[in-house]
Amino acid sequence: MKRIHPFVYGHVVAALIVGLGVGATLDAQAAGIAMALMTAGAIVSSVVCWWKPGFEAPAWLLIPVAMIANPLMLVSLGFLVVDADCLVGSKKGWDCLAAALAIVAAGMCLVPPFGGWLWRWWKRRAARQA
Repeated sequence: MKRIHPFVYGHVVAALIVGLGVGATLDAQAAGIAMALMTAGAIVSSVVCWWKPGFEAPAWLLIPVAMIANPLMLVSLGFLVVDADCLVGSKKGWDCLAAALAIVAAGMCLVPPFGGWLWRWWKRRAARQA
């Protein structure tokens, strides 16, 4: 049986916490949905990171891949490209709600890879001291 890499644990748990925290600012249902979406995105991103560049890759390579490989980040970037007028300020109002939510979702996707990297670092440090 294969062991789960510490990067995956940290990445998925950080995504769960971020999704729960940000979703809880609205209500319990939003917290559950955000938590599920962030966790699923982190799992998909971890599978991509396992394939390329590998979990033992340097952080400068692993973290950007983990951010971009998250499907939620890709969808958010897609919304931002479609509603680019809202970003530059030439369009305002309720039509820009999707772009505003996409900015929040993209920001949420930036945090979990650092959680994975931090947990991987912590486990390596503990193994060296033992």
